[in-house]
Amino acid sequence: MATTSVTMRVDCDDKARAEQIFNALGLNMSTAFNMFIKQTIRCDGIPFDVTLKDKSDDYFYAPANMAHLNRSIAQLNSGKVSQHELIEVEDDA
Repeated sequence: MATTSVTMRVDCDDKARAEQIFNALGLNMSTAFNMFIKQTIRCDGIPFDVTLKDKSDDYFYAPANMAHLNRSIAQLNSGKVSQHELIEVEDDA
C-alpha cells in the first residue's frame, strides 16, 4: 500500500491535549488520524454528528425534564422516598 504525507495546522493546546488522550489509548497522532480517515470512508461521511444543536435541544436537558429531575432529587434529599425490592419477571419466550 502506497502512503502519502498530510500537513495540517492545529491549535497547539488542542494538539497537546489530543496527544495525551491518544497516548493513554496506546495510539500516536498518525494512527489516530488514520483511524478517523478509515471510519470516514467506512461511514461514507464524518463518523460523528456535526450539528449546531446545543444541550438545550437534547430531551435530557429540556426544562421539563430538568424540573422533574430536580423534584426527584429534592424528594430524595428530604427522605420522602420508599425502598422496594426489584421484582424480576420470567420471560416466557
